[in-house]
Amino acid sequence: MKTDNPTFESVFRKHLSGRLAGEGKYASPKPPPENTPPTAGLRLLMAVPWLLGILFAFSFWWDFDGIVLETGFQRLPLEGVLRIVSVSGLIGFLTNWIAISMLFYPRKKRPLLGQGLIPAQKDRIAKRLSAAVERELINPELVKKEFVESGLLNRYTDLLIWDVKSLVDDPGFREDLSKLMHRYITEAFADPAMKARIVDEAEQAVLESVRENRFETTALKMYLLVRGKTLREMLADAAEKLPAKLTRATEPIEELLSTIPARMRKDRAQLQNLFLLVINGIVDKIEVQKIIETNINSYDESKLEAVIRGASDTQLRYIKYLGAVIGFGGGFVIWQPMLSLAFLITAGFVIWLADRILGGV
Repeated sequence: MKTDNPTFESVFRKHLSGRLAGEGKYASPKPPPENTPPTAGLRLLMAVPWLLGILFAFSFWWDFDGIVLETGFQRLPLEGVLRIVSVSGLIGFLTNWIAISMLFYPRKKRPLLGQGLIPAQKDRIAKRLSAAVERELINPELVKKEFVESGLLNRYTDLLIWDVKSLVDDPGFREDLSKLMHRYITEAFADPAMKARIVDEAEQAVLESVRENRFETTALKMYLLVRGKTLREMLADAAEKLPAKLTRATEPIEELLSTIPARMRKDRAQLQNLFLLVINGIVDKIEVQKIIETNINSYDESKLEAVIRGASDTQLRYIKYLGAVIGFGGGFVIWQPMLSLAFLITAGFVIWLADRILGGV
């Protein structure tokens, strides 16, 4: 960045560009785009409604017509069982599909069909969700804890120290900073009002320092008499030479700059406490609830649906297709209530027991 009149902002922008952005050794790779294709289990469930539809159509051609299963305990007529279980499964699938659809549709209120649950309750959802996020997820204590436990505090402390060291070791930065300070000093003393103020302050300080000592007062008057100038005139002459002297006096600043990274490493704990204070202050000042509530209310119905489906579409699809499986099982209960219930209860207990054993609980 080249400019005839550089400022502190332009100098720091020029030399900090790309440093604190996390480039180089501290850069974090961008996360890959989220890709969640259907799992094998979900793909299997998605085939169930089609199989049930085929089974239902097949039942019109053949459905165990006149066939009876004889057992030692019970006589089971099989006629009509295909249609019963296929229809029950399809009803379970369609019921869940309609229920999930009613969460989002109709998007606009209709005279007879009403409005989907989420579009109708958008204001209430926005208010409760934003309050829950602010209370449970984004508050100073939780943010502070996450910042420490995730290692971000140590990482960004190291990043800051590394960037400061890289900056103060840059000869170009030192040269630009020195030129900038020299220019500011020269411009300050070129201002008549500033120069007059410096002379006034210096004159007052000198007079106050000798006021209580008659010998020093007399000596000062004799010196001024010999020089043939007033105190103010002498101070004005000194002020003309002061910019050059101050410019030379800024040279030790380079040595001071070199010590800054070591001091930051020494006071690392204080630097981290400062980080946490800044973070707490920022989080405390941000009105998280208002931001979330405003953003959700600004979404139209289609965008709100896309957000919710993006977060839970896989689960919603599981629920929809599991309805077909559950309905299929319910068809057997309609066909043979006692026998089917006994089987389902036994199977459920076995699955629960296996889950507890495999889960180690």
